[in-house]
Amino acid sequence: MQFLNWAIVLLICPTALAAEDAPRPPCGTTPNPPYAELGAQPNARAWNGSKQGLRIASGCIGVPGGEFRMAIAVSGTFRLDGDADKLLERMGAASAMQGIRYWSVTDRKWRELVTQSAAVDSPRTARQRGDFSAAEMKQGKDLYFMQRDSRSTGEVVYRMRVLETARDRLVAETENVSPVRSYILTLFKPGELRTIHYLTRQSPGVWNYYALTLIGSSQSDSNAPSLINRAVALYRHVAGQQTDQEPPLAR
Repeated sequence: MQFLNWAIVLLICPTALAAEDAPRPPCGTTPNPPYAELGAQPNARAWNGSKQGLRIASGCIGVPGGEFRMAIAVSGTFRLDGDADKLLERMGAASAMQGIRYWSVTDRKWRELVTQSAAVDSPRTARQRGDFSAAEMKQGKDLYFMQRDSRSTGEVVYRMRVLETARDRLVAETENVSPVRSYILTLFKPGELRTIHYLTRQSPGVWNYYALTLIGSSQSDSNAPSLINRAVALYRHVAGQQTDQEPPLAR
């Protein structure tokens, strides 16, 4: 499996994970990986904790304690005219995620990632509702959306919560509250798939994006390239870019 030079996958034993090598969200320090330059592909890295589990310092908002099987970070820069409210509206538009595409390393082609997506009233019902507004998301309450993934079986409900919001900064997290399955196989148990998004305005019309995905399932160990491409597809969606634009990050 060959990677483009900006997508580096590291298989690191957790006991050897030095602070400078660990994922580092932008909480008063330079992020790791660093932000890509404006107009460039985002930087991406994956850390595999092997069978022992991967520990990540939890001093940054949204990063939980505990051990994970894998961590994936995507770090980029994009143009957006507007403040954090515009990003909140984009992230709250659950229905707009339908049709997001990613490069499948297995199939060697672009394929649809999200085949169905909608906001729902609660994690216990499949009753759909309208997309979340920026004002609603600012309240910091648990919000829920349902998705169907082209690689999984059945609907999966996710929880979304805004942890921090200001005119120039936004932090939001999502995690699965129902299992992700492929037929009879459980890929991710509830809470095993969590992503924290950090968005900071760098200058007028320019935003930095850092997303840290923490995975608790060993099912992901051999799928790092596709998981990176999925994370990049989400970055492109948030940045308002075409999700299947060439080239993919990991071939």
